[in-house]
Amino acid sequence: MSEALKSPSPSTPPKKSLTEIFNKFAADAVERFPHLKGQIMVVNMNQMKAYGNKDIDTKKTGLTPETALEYVSNHPITQELKDDKGASSCATFDPKQKVNLIFINDGVPKEQFDNVSKETEQHLLFVLDHELAHCGIKDGFSRASSSRDYKILLSESVADAYAMIRHYQRYGAESDPRNKYIGSGARANHFVLGGDNVHFTSFVLDAIVKRKGDIDFDKLTPEQTADLARRFAMKYMPPERALEDLGWTFSAIRSEFRKDPNGGMKALIEKALDPASDYYTFKMASLWLKPMLEDRTFMDGKPIGLPKEYLDDAAAKMKVRDAKFEKEDILFNMPIKTKKAAPPSKIAA
Repeated sequence: MSEALKSPSPSTPPKKSLTEIFNKFAADAVERFPHLKGQIMVVNMNQMKAYGNKDIDTKKTGLTPETALEYVSNHPITQELKDDKGASSCATFDPKQKVNLIFINDGVPKEQFDNVSKETEQHLLFVLDHELAHCGIKDGFSRASSSRDYKILLSESVADAYAMIRHYQRYGAESDPRNKYIGSGARANHFVLGGDNVHFTSFVLDAIVKRKGDIDFDKLTPEQTADLARRFAMKYMPPERALEDLGWTFSAIRSEFRKDPNGGMKALIEKALDPASDYYTFKMASLWLKPMLEDRTFMDGKPIGLPKEYLDDAAAKMKVRDAKFEKEDILFNMPIKTKKAAPPSKIAA
């Protein structure tokens, strides 16, 4: 049998190109959100390709498949992302043309354009789902008046919640969706060290992780998936005042991290283990600390330069404290009555 006719090994996953991934996503997007049909395009800045223009609705948008490409090419965000390769992916709605645009600016190595790694695909799909949620779900786009307005947090919480739920639908509830950019620990890291308060979705993501065993992800309809994401966002995003307090509370730890990451790590551990830390402080510290103690690396992947014995001891103490927090929840560090065991019931003669 010639090499050309040999079947691929069953253990070898089929190759996926960026074009295949984006084409499938664009088609799935309008199936999941029918109200976006003919009014959404996805732009992959890695290859400067647009998807969805062939299905553009001329009556609704005034664009044809050809003019839609020209429209995207001349869009101000396209130029901004060309000039700044490090800028975040984003979604926007043009009320004049009535077009939703998703711009993906997360870099993909050229050698993966025709053979995308599983890790890269998972990351891209999380980002794509996040941006799609902005376009398709109620409160996905914020009504904030400035880029640092608290109102933005709701839209980002909806988007992250939707992306995490979709991750579990694709890869199973046991799959870990976090990486150095996405996840409850990463969002906490960006909040403290980067001042990114409008993406502080850590509490929302943590709530989904804790309830994932109760959710039948395979049976969720597209409508239920969107609704569930919004429910988690509305219930678990922190109050504005709590967010302000956390910014102040962790300012000293931010300073320590900037001077020396290892010193910052010690300060974070001390804050997490401090008996005086209140509910929100401990919750924040725990979510940020947990992935770093598990992996023994900082969020950028660099190893933590503290003694193994010190980190082992911190991990053991945090495990105990986390269990206490989970048991007490909102009553954490409050006086709690000890439940008395019920007396044995008498057996009639």
